[in-house]
Amino acid sequence: MNLSNHSIKSGFWFLGVFMFFLLSGCRPEMPVTSSITIDADGLTFPVNKNLYGVSIEELNHAVDGGIYAELIQNRSFEDGVLPLHSAYDYKENVLVTPNGYVMPFVKPDSVIGWRTLTPGSKMYLDTRELINEENRRSLLVAVTANDSIGRGGIAATGYKGISLVKGEKYVLSFYLKGTSLQPKEVHVALEDSAAKRVLSNVMKVNPTTAWRKVKFAFTALEDVRDAVLTFTSNESQIFWIDVVSLFPEKTWKGMPNGLRPDLADLIAGLKPRFIRFPGGDFVEGFTGGTFPVWHETIGDIAKRKHFWTANGYGTTNGMGYFEYLRFCESIGAEPIYVINSGVTSQKRRPRFEDITAMDKIVQDALDAIAFANAPRDSAMGKLRASQGHPEPFNLRFIEIGSENYGTEYVRRYELFKEAIHKVYPRVTVIGNVITDIRNRVDWVDSHYYGDEMFFITNQSRFDGFLYAKRQPPMFIGEFGLVRDESSGTLRSALAEACFLLGLERNPDAVKRIAYAPALANVQMNKKAKGLILFNNKQAVKTPSYHMLSMLGENRGDAILKTAVTSYERPQVTFGAASLYMFDNSFDFRNIRIDGNKSFKSKIVNGGWKFADEMLVAEPNKWNYIMMGDSTEHDYTFTTYLRRTKGSGQIQIRVRDNGLQNAAANHVCFTIGLESCELYRMAGFVKDKLTEDVPFSFVSNQWYKVSVTCKDDIISCYVDDKLVQQANLRPIPSLVVATTRDDKNKQLIIKVVNTTRHPEKTQLNINGISVGLNAEIIELAGDPEIGNNFSSPENIIPVKKTTGFSLQGPMVYEFPPNSLTIMRLKFD
Repeated sequence: MNLSNHSIKSGFWFLGVFMFFLLSGCRPEMPVTSSITIDADGLTFPVNKNLYGVSIEELNHAVDGGIYAELIQNRSFEDGVLPLHSAYDYKENVLVTPNGYVMPFVKPDSVIGWRTLTPGSKMYLDTRELINEENRRSLLVAVTANDSIGRGGIAATGYKGISLVKGEKYVLSFYLKGTSLQPKEVHVALEDSAAKRVLSNVMKVNPTTAWRKVKFAFTALEDVRDAVLTFTSNESQIFWIDVVSLFPEKTWKGMPNGLRPDLADLIAGLKPRFIRFPGGDFVEGFTGGTFPVWHETIGDIAKRKHFWTANGYGTTNGMGYFEYLRFCESIGAEPIYVINSGVTSQKRRPRFEDITAMDKIVQDALDAIAFANAPRDSAMGKLRASQGHPEPFNLRFIEIGSENYGTEYVRRYELFKEAIHKVYPRVTVIGNVITDIRNRVDWVDSHYYGDEMFFITNQSRFDGFLYAKRQPPMFIGEFGLVRDESSGTLRSALAEACFLLGLERNPDAVKRIAYAPALANVQMNKKAKGLILFNNKQAVKTPSYHMLSMLGENRGDAILKTAVTSYERPQVTFGAASLYMFDNSFDFRNIRIDGNKSFKSKIVNGGWKFADEMLVAEPNKWNYIMMGDSTEHDYTFTTYLRRTKGSGQIQIRVRDNGLQNAAANHVCFTIGLESCELYRMAGFVKDKLTEDVPFSFVSNQWYKVSVTCKDDIISCYVDDKLVQQANLRPIPSLVVATTRDDKNKQLIIKVVNTTRHPEKTQLNINGISVGLNAEIIELAGDPEIGNNFSSPENIIPVKKTTGFSLQGPMVYEFPPNSLTIMRLKFD
């Protein structure tokens, strides 16, 4: 909403008065600029107590090298094994799937996370000397050593170093085999990064000609964050090792094959009502055999399935299905288990499991539920008991796929749902966010990734909510401002809080929302974003962590009607113009930006041909071309276009950031079907700006199409006739939700001030008598900064109390760039 003329005139009057007092040496009291009116005795709605949770996925080494406490990277030497039927391009150093998807890969003979210590030491991946059928490679170590040249050997470097704490114990296990009948010692120890100084007691072991499992406990002699695990010998010999595992003795709650205590405690500290696991892209995979199957992730770590993940590194599946269920139970979080749908990631040239072969995958889903829920005396119950948990876990939610869509996915989803409901009618079967199955899913999962302005301006997205009556309940399985430059700052946390308060005000709108990703290892990936940032020694709570904790711990019991009177600012976004289409062919001519035919262009995808002011898109491709300046916001894009093949639409985008998938951000005008559409796209979320307009589009006919951006107004013309026009959603100054805590007899007022100045606000509380003292928790500070390892408390919640005057209205000054939780006692 634009400011009215009255508001603008009032603003000039106020500025004049303020300048008068300033120049005259007086300091005027700032006037009240906003009000919050709470109807405490009106219609209320119950708070959705199960709203907040997190999503844990093997992304940015959140699990291996993260919450899973294993300290050895590539412990079974499986990182770099090519997926089935895939090929390695030695020239480009990439992996190529059978469907032609290309991704960076490692050289097949590289040994990630390991290195030799001397020129006389060699290591080779061996595919013949194996400890079992599940492990496809072991490591052959050839040492040349004697008294004159000294020892030789290899070192495991962990996840960019092994962190040790002086006096703590570290439990080692590995498989060892030798070639010599003569006893020759192998020394195993923790050493400094240069392998020059021993940092623990030393294990001495003699390899035998048969595989055997060896265990040992080290005690660290120093505090070090970049130690290595060495296997050395003082004499020449050959030996093999496999499944080299090193755990701190003190795992979270002392559990075997356990978790890193600080990271597990931080997740538990959020008190999430549920955990969605194990992904994500991790679950979808990118070709056959690159996604987890539950029974391949339980039991002996030496027999678990390893594979190269869609996120670009190998997984041990050490934190498998059982460990996730155990963790959820331990912290009181509902498990939401995500499985592969029979369709791999549709962003990566997907593989579709033959529909006639879906029985096995569907049965895997049924067996996974049985493992979690079957009685202890059943076959699956006994299998669960063998892992150390006789009692059922009570799994009630299962999601089929993560970001799948389309007819082929629908067919497979329906097979899962029918089979699961037949055996487990009380299990909710969650489908992915696609329009053509919304009437058939139990819940529909929509992923909300966006930028700062999207989350702030969509705080009212669900106000006056009618969605639940027409379509199935919504589950937001992934949410967060993690693809934007502001990610990890106070700015991003406040934007997320605005959106979440909108959900709190509308408890029927969304059943659950999961922050994703919960964890990010910034030592392994400096650009990683997440709720909790960590390296191999430290963990840091981001402002978003504090924000989520504040909202989660201050839920209340009933939603109260709350009205905000304040001012709004127009939203203006930036970006180039672009054309985007799939599997259709369009011709374009006389393309202009503000009447100019000279501008920059960039082909993002597909095939495009230029000739004599004609631009032609090749058919049967994803075609995407950017035009103009990405820093502009006000311009008119004009083209003549015609469709020459297909029956689909063309997307004419403006203010396009040029990114795709979860990072996408643009305004889009579509034409080519039975209607025109105008919407803003943020990540995977379509934000309709106005109602669709019927339009009969004829192939092989030329149309003149123009889209004009002016401030917050987008106007779309066809043949010089205005077809659609809309304003981008305005930026609110205050975003508020109020609940009533019946147990403690308190009103809980939650307020985000999105402005960069204090917001002096009058509180009008009707229908209930409240005390004059308030408990305050505030998250505020410099909006451009976050927390880091050297300054982990730049942005933290601050508790205080405040009092209101018995005379006059209740007035509170909300700090700039802040989230405030205010608790007031009521009678």
